[in-house]
Amino acid sequence: MNIRKRSREQSEVETGALADILFFLMMFFLMISTLASPDAIKLLLPQSATAQQTATKENIRMTVDAENRYFVDDTLVPFEGLETYLGEQAKAKGSETVILRIAQDRTVQDLAKIYDIVARLNLAMVMATDKI
Repeated sequence: MNIRKRSREQSEVETGALADILFFLMMFFLMISTLASPDAIKLLLPQSATAQQTATKENIRMTVDAENRYFVDDTLVPFEGLETYLGEQAKAKGSETVILRIAQDRTVQDLAKIYDIVARLNLAMVMATDKI
């Protein structure tokens, strides 16, 4: 009787092509993610050196009504003088944030014009909304 252990074949998994496949998948997802929102407007986010901010600065409140009139802290300001007035208010109050309340029927172009002015002044802008 021949009672010897049979030599079993060792199973192996070839992983040589796996790195190539993962590389191509990573490249595909990186390219697709950059095409997801190419025309998004980048907002200036406030930065802080500490985790807790003090509320010593007063924010600038800006309102645009349905008739396209611009109010800064309840003062009617013509659009042509809006950049100068916002700059003066930011220096006077020591504020870096503009809280914008805009009517629903205003267009995205109206919002973009305001954002351009706020960005030129290096201020942050926050849009106020109603609770649903």
